[in-house]
Order: sequence, then C-alpha cells, then structure tokens
Amino acid sequence: MYSHHSHHGHHVHHLSHIPHHHNHHSSHIPHHSHHTSHIPNHLHNHHHHFRSHVVPGSARPGYSAILRHPDFPDGRIADEHSNVHTLYDVLQRAISLYPTAPFLGARPYNASKQTFGDFHWKTTAEAGEIVELLGQGLDAVFEKHVGRGTGDGSVQMPLGIYAKNRPEWVVSEFSGFRSRRYSVALHDTLSSDCVEHIVNHAQIAVIVCAIEKVSTLLAVRAAMPSLRVIISMDSLNGRACSSAVAAGYSMSNVRTLLKHAEAQSVVLLDINAVMDLGRSNPTAPRPPAAGDVCTVAYTSGTTGQAKGVVSTHGSYVFSAKSQARAMPLTHATYLSFFTLGSSFERGIVYTGMLGGMRIGFFSGDMARISEDAQALRPTVMAGVPHLFNDIYHRVTAATIYAPGITGAMARTAVKQKLARLEAGKGGVKNAFWDKLVCNRMAQFFGGRLKLLISGSDPIDARVMGFLRVAISCPLLETYGSTECCSAATAGLLNDRTSGHVGVPLPGVDICLRDVPEIGFLTSAHPHPRGELLIRGPHVFAGYYKDEAHSHVALDGEWLATGDLAQINDDGNIEIIDRRENVVRIPEPYDQCVALEHLETIYSRHPLVHDIFIASRPDHADLVAVIVPVLDAFIPLAQKIADTKSTPIEHLANDPRVISAMQVVLYQHGKKARLRTCEMIADIYCDLMPFDIEGNGLLTSTYKLKRQVAAEYYRKQIDAMYDHLSEKNNNCNKSLI
Repeated sequence: MYSHHSHHGHHVHHLSHIPHHHNHHSSHIPHHSHHTSHIPNHLHNHHHHFRSHVVPGSARPGYSAILRHPDFPDGRIADEHSNVHTLYDVLQRAISLYPTAPFLGARPYNASKQTFGDFHWKTTAEAGEIVELLGQGLDAVFEKHVGRGTGDGSVQMPLGIYAKNRPEWVVSEFSGFRSRRYSVALHDTLSSDCVEHIVNHAQIAVIVCAIEKVSTLLAVRAAMPSLRVIISMDSLNGRACSSAVAAGYSMSNVRTLLKHAEAQSVVLLDINAVMDLGRSNPTAPRPPAAGDVCTVAYTSGTTGQAKGVVSTHGSYVFSAKSQARAMPLTHATYLSFFTLGSSFERGIVYTGMLGGMRIGFFSGDMARISEDAQALRPTVMAGVPHLFNDIYHRVTAATIYAPGITGAMARTAVKQKLARLEAGKGGVKNAFWDKLVCNRMAQFFGGRLKLLISGSDPIDARVMGFLRVAISCPLLETYGSTECCSAATAGLLNDRTSGHVGVPLPGVDICLRDVPEIGFLTSAHPHPRGELLIRGPHVFAGYYKDEAHSHVALDGEWLATGDLAQINDDGNIEIIDRRENVVRIPEPYDQCVALEHLETIYSRHPLVHDIFIASRPDHADLVAVIVPVLDAFIPLAQKIADTKSTPIEHLANDPRVISAMQVVLYQHGKKARLRTCEMIADIYCDLMPFDIEGNGLLTSTYKLKRQVAAEYYRKQIDAMYDHLSEKNNNCNKSLI
C-alpha cells in the first residue's frame, strides 16, 4: 500500500491485455461509449462469487458503480476505538492496554564478535517514557535553536527523520507528535540532491538521524539554510551502539563530525543528550487534534521531482482502523524491514499498535533478513515484490533448484501443494509435505509466519504461489497510495486466487472513470475498465505548496490515482498499469500498449533480471534494455558464440547473442499470448543491474524511474531505433 510515485499504488497485473485479443477494435473507442457506464448484470451482488459489494444505482455517465467491502456495504465501520482520534492517542491507548508487553525490539551489535545478538525489547510503557522525555527535550531544542515560541507546540513544525528502520525511528516520530510536530521522512536510500530538495521544500530545522547520515547532511548543509539542529540516534560519547555502522565510529570520527558541524553552524546532539534536556526542562504535552498534519510524505518520485503529500492524524487513524479489520495483526510479531519512509510500512506499524503488535526491526542489511527472521520468529512480514523476489530466489536456490533428492522432493511438494491450492482443495497447509519439506522452507523465516503482506507493485503470480505453499501461509496482496495513507484495497483472507488487489478496504469507496483516449471504458464487456478513484476519510489534504498537482489528483471528493484498473468477474479489482505508461503504437498496429505491464510479463523469464521497455511515437516497434541473470545468460551466450574464453562484456554486445535472446523472449511473449505489437524488436544488453544509489534508476521503494532511465539509455535507444530504421529501409528496397 504505498505509493508509486505520487498517487500510485500497487500495481498488480496479470495477463489481461490491453485491449482484449478477441476484439480488434477495442483499442478504438467503441461506438456505445456514450452509454452510461455500468457493472454488467452478471456481476451483481446476487452473483455468489462476487467479492465486492456493488452500491445499487451508484453508476453515473463515465463512471462505474461504487464498490465497497462485502462486510461493510453502507461504507461505514463501527468504531470500537472511538476515543482514538490521533496517532498520539493510538500510542496512549497501547500504553494503557499493554503496558508490560514487548513493543519495539532490535538486535544489539557485538563489535568484538562482529555479530548481532538476540532481540532486546522495550515494553510499551518504556517506549512511552522515552517518548515523553525525548518530546520534552525536543521542546527545549526548538525553543532554544529554532525560535521563540516554536517549543510549545502552538505552531505546527516539521521534524525530519533520516534512518533505516529501527526503534528510534518510531520513538522520534511519536515524540514529535507529543507537541503537534509532524514528521517528514527522508528515505534511507535518497540521493543527496533529493534530501536537499525535501529539507528546503519542507523548511526543516531539526533532523533526527542515524549517525552515518550526519556527514551526508553536513556535506550539503550549505545548500540547506533552514537546517539548525542534527540529533544522532546513536551515541556521540561511546555509549551503547545499536548498529554495525555506529559501532564502526570511533571517538576520533565523532570529534571530526562535531568540528564539521560547528564549522557549518549546526548544533549536533545525540538522543541521550536531548532526553537529558527533557529531564531538566519538563513541559506538558500539547497533543495534536484529528485535523492537524501528522506527516508530509514525499513520494518516491518515479515522475520527476518528489511531491509532499500532506496527511492528517485523522486520516492515518481511519486507515489504521480500516486495515485492522482486514488484517489480523492483534498480538502479532512483526519483522519491519521495508522503509518506514513509506506510508505502507508506517500504516502497518500504526495498525499493529491498535492490537498490541510486537515490532522487531531488521539489522539493516537485506542479505541478513533470514537471520533476523530466525532470531525474531515473526508471525507477519510485509514488503514489496522486489524484496519478495529476492527472498524467492534465495529460498528456491536452496530447495527446488537444489541438486539430488532434496531438490526433487521440494519440487514435488511445491507442485502438489500448488495443484491443490489452485483446485480449491483446502488451504496452504498439507500435513505430509509440510512435515517432509515445507516446514524446512518456513524455517528461513523462523517457522511461525501466519501472514505475508505485499504492496506497491505487481507481485508475480508464480512467486506469490510459491511463497504461499512453501511457507504455508496466506499472502495478502494490497493496493494503495501515499495520497490515501496507503490504504485502498486488500485481498480477502480466504481468497486463494492471485493477479488482483482484492476488494475495497472497510469504509473505503472505489470506482472507475472512463479514459476514452486509450479506450478504457467503464461500459466495456465483460470487464469495466478505467482509472481507479478512491474516496474515504483518509484521502489527503493536498500536496504541500503545490496547488496545480493537488487539483489534478482530486475529482471532487475522489482521489484520482492515475492507475488503470478493471473489475474482474469475481468482483476483485485488477490494476493494469500507470496511466502514463500506456502508449499508442502507430500504424500498422494503431493499438495501445501498457509498458510496465509488459515489463512484468517479460521479467518472469529466468533470463531477465531487470528490464526497461521504450517506445517512440513515430515508430511501431518496442525496444528494450535488459540486464540479464548471469547464471542463465552465460551458458546461453557461450553456446551461441561457441566459446568459453570470450569476456562477458563482449558476449553482451555480440549480435548473435542478442538475436538469440530476442528469439527466447519472443517465444516467452507468444506463450504469454502477447500481441505482435507487444513483442520486442531490438535489445541492448547491460550488465549493470538497476539500483537506487549506483545508476539511480530505481526509487527508494524499488520502482523504475522511467524518465531517468530514458535519459540514461538515450544513446543506446537511439542506436536501436537507427538500426531498426536501416533494417526497414533495406527491407523496403528489396521489395521494390
């Protein structure tokens, strides 16, 4: 449930094409487009498999009927937490209900052994005491270093938070809430120019950060005049260290940092010092109201400059109450590893706090995720497909792709369990295979998982099926965006199908609106299609200092997501692509193609690690940049080039190897029933994977930045189109 860039949610596509195969004209506007849109008759509520509730008589011209959660047909949720209006209330309620329960946990780093220990926990009451002291200390810091009258919460001020997920992240945010401060998260993986943009745009004066971010901030301090105070989450005087990075900081590094800060006229403190200030300067809390801003969340920026999404306490509380009804998080044990900078991850944390969830934070390195999970033995994990794919490759390498009897047994177990699941016979458990094989796979994550939650992007149905049966637990696909506190839809817990984002969350309204210029119509048969709109108390207040974009994102009280969707036969909602990723391919095809949807399909091939598909308005062909999976690429390339000694860089540029790859992908596309205009006409093979920091092609939530990629590969794309034009010209000459 977090956002694509701006209001962009979890794309879940599968093989539905744009347009349907059986209708050659469906990419044109059908003749009956002037009819009012409707949900086809066979999709109505009496249809016993229809999972969404359709609001009778709610369709209007150009818009589909309104869909709701089947258990909440009037669109309201009875409120059992009626005294909870703000996130600060959520914490106070947790303190009163679960004071002695473990709440926030982390694994301390042992520098001499170079390992992480067992989880150490703070109870809810202990975390509450830290929030009080740190909050009082922040009041003193603001009053002294930011300006008179900024310390008492009478004006709302931003508090920057810049670190990987850890207990101090959550504690800092809630300490800010205590005096009506709102959080502005700086994603751990942001480039320094993004950090600079956000700090300046939000006018942030105080940032709480991990020690390794202090030098990053000081390096661009000259370009961020509003910044006055940096508070390190790690001790600056050699007291306990929570992370491997912090443990690597010697006192001489710290002295250098302090000198550097002083030279830049920035006050550098650590959390302990701020808490000491709080002890000696007690203040009364000035809690926020439901209508106060609780966060300005900067979107991950897949389309240019990041925008600041302004959300209130009331909207995040609504979203937590809604999700609490769709996801069983009560007394869960949760492993938090996906960036807290995203509204998706924070939404799960707040939802869990309503039900006394224990939150254990990973040790900061995705390569160690299995080790963290074995130490925590979580019952719930949430992430994005990029991370689940990583996990899938790791688990399958040790199981179904293992040599000998181990691999053979794992393959049989997964195959049989998948067949049963797809036939609707029973759930994800199977006493025989679980005992023999799957319990071992489940041990990768500590063996207690009861729920996996995926958001943000399409998760491959193959990966989803494998994880469901291998780990024997439901995988819930969700969709949302930063603009609606990341809560819009989720699969129903008893639904075993994949390739969709489920039904609206309790209390949330969803409908589609026509996008006639690309032939997406709510009157289409058999599936209404259009741009997905969301309505509910959690829809954002607007973009920070950005009237123009705020206006585009709202259609009356509805949030226009920019995502194209369809309503399936069973009432589940399927996301097809971003509005701007659908391009019209010129004559001879004259058809619409969804680029990101195609990338998802092609990336299922074992040869493809990363893929970026490009199109040109004046060309009928698609070209692609592909980063191959080396284990699959090298044997293929060596066989084609008939050599074992050629360096891999040469193989990647060998025309024979490129055309062999094209043939392989063409066959894959045929199997996936792609149309001719969706086939890739030329390939550039790059050996450097797309990443967040190196080539900067991915956002902090692992989404492809299309505009950046187009610029980055411009030379190669131009060369491919020149090559194709030349080929076409020669072809035409030979015809004359």
